[in-house]
Amino acid sequence: MKSILIAALALVVTSGASFAGTPLIDARQNAQSDRIYNGAVSGRLTYPETQQLVRGQIHVQKLENKAKADGVVTPFERARINVAQSVQGARIFWKKHN
Repeated sequence: MKSILIAALALVVTSGASFAGTPLIDARQNAQSDRIYNGAVSGRLTYPETQQLVRGQIHVQKLENKAKADGVVTPFERARINVAQSVQGARIFWKKHN
């Protein structure tokens, strides 16, 4: 089961690497994925919590891919992704510290 989660996290992390238009978004996404991975490995996150957080990361990645689909990430799209990443970051913190 953990190997499936690790594979899903790796997919989320690497799927954004093919685009070079949003390096700050990609770096933040990678940092959040690392936080989820470390929480799962250390036991601070249960399996269901890890699944929820991975789904959240996939959601943020889909937002980013959708924004990049036309080749330009507008300020509105960038702000929307930023809000989604902030929400995801707060969820990661809360689930790791509950």
